[in-house]
Parts: sequence; C-alpha cells; structure tokens
Amino acid sequence: MSAERDYLNWRRGPHVGCMFARHMATRYGDFPQRIASVATGRGVERASADIANRISALVADPAVSAATLVFPSLTSLEETARVMLGLQAHEFWSVSTSRLQPPPDRDLIAIHISRAIPFGDTTCPSEVLVLGDFREFPNTRRSPVTALEMYVGTPMANDPKTGAPTLKANLAHIDTPSPSPTFRQKMWDLSVKGRADSLGEDDNRAKAKVALVVTSPMARRLGCLP
Repeated sequence: MSAERDYLNWRRGPHVGCMFARHMATRYGDFPQRIASVATGRGVERASADIANRISALVADPAVSAATLVFPSLTSLEETARVMLGLQAHEFWSVSTSRLQPPPDRDLIAIHISRAIPFGDTTCPSEVLVLGDFREFPNTRRSPVTALEMYVGTPMANDPKTGAPTLKANLAHIDTPSPSPTFRQKMWDLSVKGRADSLGEDDNRAKAKVALVVTSPMARRLGCLP
C-alpha cells in the first residue's frame, strides 16, 4: 500500500475529529485536493526547498484548494522539525515558536508555520498542519505517515467559523458542497464532538495555529527555543 493511501485511510478513521477531513478523504476525487509523496533523503535544505516549490506550484493552480504532502522517510520528529523549520528560508513562509500553554501539562514548544497565499489584492497567511506517528502529537495528528497539510486556494471573505472578516486561512476554508442547508452546521457540530472524543480533553497541541510540537530539550538542540 502506498504512503498516500495509508494516509487517506487514516484520515477516514475515528481519531480524526474533523468530519470535513474525513468526508474529503472518503470522497477524495470529488474535492479540489492534491496529495503527493516527497523524498527527503537528500538533506534538510533540499527537502525544505522541495516543499516550498511544490506548494508554490499548488498555490498557482486554480484547480487545487487543499494540499497534502506525505514524507514516507521522515520517521523522526527531530528530523521532521528540522525540515519544517527550514521553510523559513523561503519566500512567503513564516515560522515562529512559543511555549505551549497547558493543557496538556507538559514542557512543550509549539512551532507555528504559515505560508502567504493570494487574497484579493493582497495576501493572507495560511496555517500549516504537520502530522505524524510521534508520541508528542495529539491523537488528531497521529497519522501513520508524516505529512504536511495546508489550504492553498482562495480564502472565503469571512472566516467560516467566526463569520468575522478573514485574517488568516486554514483548511476550514475549503468549499464543501452542501446537500442541504443544514449540512455544514451539522458537520461543524459533529466535528466538535469528534475532536472531543479523540482528544479526551481540550488540548492546545491540536489548535490550528500549532503546526507541530517538540520538547524543550529538542527545541534547544534545534536552536528554536523561544
């Protein structure tokens, strides 16, 4: 089975609280999304550049709104973090860190990653999610293969969750055809329940603004301790 298929199979499952993500994985061909594997055995700088180039191509493609890159050979959290931190060297990308506030009550560092995407006459940041089979990650991000997900389309004028004018984008901005007027609200309600069931409690590691987390000792080795 391919890494892409492994990832999509996991995304259909109960650990993924977001019902929109599960729905899109089940009907992959019906939505403007792309998934591709990325080789990472040629060094951190080349891997980061490859990610940046692939995302640039997808941002420029009007037929794509959601991008998923999977990394079959990235099996170490520290190596994964090095590759993702390397994105800050590329145009349009922003990377920062902060101490994760409880819960959970652990000494963890949040890494925040976004990429500027076109939005009208200007741009807005699109938040990146990193997923993988790492014990530091929450259940909703514990995929069997390391992956990066982000929204690359044209953001909605208003935030789909709050209704306020859009200041940043994430995967919630993808247009999901609604078979009924109440479909989207039902999916939101089920997502809230699914997330709570998967996490067991509120968990700041699972926030959309957190791309991934590392331990403080690891952040010190990586040179990104806030």
